Amino acid sequence: MLTNCHTLVLRELLERHPEMSHPGDDAYVYNVAPDSLPLSGEFNPRETHRFAPPAGAMEQFPKLLWVKCHLVVDNLCHYGSIAKTASGQTPSQKQGYTYLKGVELIPLMREFTKEAGVMPDEASLHYLAHVLVEIAVDYAIHLDDGTVGEQLRDAQGAMSDAQKREYAEGLGALYGCAPEKVARARGAPRKFYGDWHDVEHLFVKGRTKIVLRKLRLPFNEENTERTCRLIEEGARMTSDYMEFIDDSVDTLSNWEAWGGEVAIEGAGF
Repeated sequence: MLTNCHTLVLRELLERHPEMSHPGDDAYVYNVAPDSLPLSGEFNPRETHRFAPPAGAMEQFPKLLWVKCHLVVDNLCHYGSIAKTASGQTPSQKQGYTYLKGVELIPLMREFTKEAGVMPDEASLHYLAHVLVEIAVDYAIHLDDGTVGEQLRDAQGAMSDAQKREYAEGLGALYGCAPEKVARARGAPRKFYGDWHDVEHLFVKGRTKIVLRKLRLPFNEENTERTCRLIEEGARMTSDYMEFIDDSVDTLSNWEAWGGEVAIEGAGF
């Protein structure tokens, strides 16, 4: 899933369980790191969607828990389970919310691709429909509660110099790279999607790049406007997203089942 969904899941989790450790606002920044770092071009999504911290890293950098939380939610939305299931599954075999809901959006995606002059096969259409679900849910959340996107934006802006160093050093330890590489990537989402302060742009026009890039279509005005309409229609069709949010929070509430240093692979690529 994308930023609003992850932020809302984490907010609901922390509100229901204030006893959880390390609930500071920067938790929201760690929580989207697997998706935000690759936007810099310096990280590969396969690298950031695998959590295998070296010995002692979780003790030294306990907020890495929220990076792992992201991967668990990704797996829930793709597979309906904490762990990534067997590789090689087709889109129709995946049982998470985005693929199950994606079935309903396949006709919408088929119409869109036909208008755009591309003709993907049925499996590709289902994959693209699941991508649309992710984007549409983020926009639906924005329409229902604009404070969700603002919360992540404000958390990014409020990080102290010490918190930024801790973030860079912690993720550097997790991914086996220099902290400077992580620090450089912090601004990547703004460069890719647009200004964080223009949240309306962020959750509609900025997200058109995801669809157009996957279809290898040019980022021209016609394609952008057509994709905006696709996202808006998709948001209307994903108004049941709170069912997924609640189910995810219920699963995460048993943090003994997913926390700690045990390695996990995520499905967010």
